[in-house]
Amino acid sequence: MMDPAVEFNTISPSEREPRWNRIRVMMKQRGIDWLLVSGNSGRWNEMNANVRYLCGYADPLSGVCYALFPLEGDGTIITQMPAKRSLKAINWFQDIRPRSTLDADKIIIERLRSEGFTKGTIGLAGPTFGGRESIGMPWQLYGALVQALPNIKIVDASDLFFELRSIKSSEEIRCLERSAEIADIGLEAHMTCLRPGMTEREYYAAITHAVDCAGAEPPTFLLLESGPLGAVWPTQDPLPSNRILAKGDYIVSEVSPKYAGYQAQSLQCIVIGPAPEQMVELAKYGVEIWDKVAENLLPGRIIADVLKTADQIIARAEKRFGSTSAALTPHLSYAGLGGPDTSARPAEVQPNQAFMGEIGPQGGHGKPHPRWRVNGGYCLITTDGMPRHLSGKYPIDKRLLIELD
Repeated sequence: MMDPAVEFNTISPSEREPRWNRIRVMMKQRGIDWLLVSGNSGRWNEMNANVRYLCGYADPLSGVCYALFPLEGDGTIITQMPAKRSLKAINWFQDIRPRSTLDADKIIIERLRSEGFTKGTIGLAGPTFGGRESIGMPWQLYGALVQALPNIKIVDASDLFFELRSIKSSEEIRCLERSAEIADIGLEAHMTCLRPGMTEREYYAAITHAVDCAGAEPPTFLLLESGPLGAVWPTQDPLPSNRILAKGDYIVSEVSPKYAGYQAQSLQCIVIGPAPEQMVELAKYGVEIWDKVAENLLPGRIIADVLKTADQIIARAEKRFGSTSAALTPHLSYAGLGGPDTSARPAEVQPNQAFMGEIGPQGGHGKPHPRWRVNGGYCLITTDGMPRHLSGKYPIDKRLLIELD
């Protein structure tokens, strides 16, 4: 039988015990006897990140799943879909309950009672995204637990994972490095797969095919949108259209392949034909802004303050371009397992954190949409000093503006 580590791209089993030890130390500090972690396959399977951090794997087909984890002993994972080969091969838990979310309350209560747990604290960690979205426990499950075990206490422990997932192990960084390499293959597919008369959908499929063949874990996160130069800027859409690409178009995209669940990204802006001089100038300012932000991404700094170090450059660009300078907004988000990590605790930058850096419009924020858009970014890993750039062969100036014949 083939070794699961060879058959599937996965984090190594040696990561399990140190990770579980860190989790249990924090559980003891908070007086938590059991963790009940819920996840789902939403947002390209990103909402399963906490379950996957705990179990080594989470079923990408399950609309919802649960992981029950004790201070001592093995955990229980409950999935909505039947157990697939990958789940059995990679999952760190021995107690797998497939196709059982309808009976999650019964399974959890049975497991707790079998361990003699009738009084104590259960910490709930629900799916979170970027610190802005949090999904808790279904009220039916909560009600069943409270009724069956009236002496237990249920507390919110979601922020426990903010701290645990913030600092990356060497194994996690290795996975991010591999994801960044695959993202570069996606960027190369952008440059080599474009053909006259190709639809946006066909272009999207060619890029997805390239990264999946290189080792990306489906579903691959790809946002891609095209439009004529000088028109309303594209916002990067998850649904490719049937629009035919032509000279005078530009394409903005974000390809984010996962490797063993870990996701670096590549953002790029492509012009079919020569780019207007204004876009070329914008890209030069973008490089300057990127370099300034990156050189200030140092331990002890606050992210908002790091971004402000580019304010003087942005002010110069605004004098030159007016509202079009909104295309040069810098952005940093925590990166890691599943996709964008939730906000780290503490807020200060620390060594061995992963950041997704980006230059481009950030959702408007009430500002006029720029006429021209440049777009670029990739993953950065913090160190004791200057951050390490996972840019491969393509630094920021090769991403912010790519001209194709």
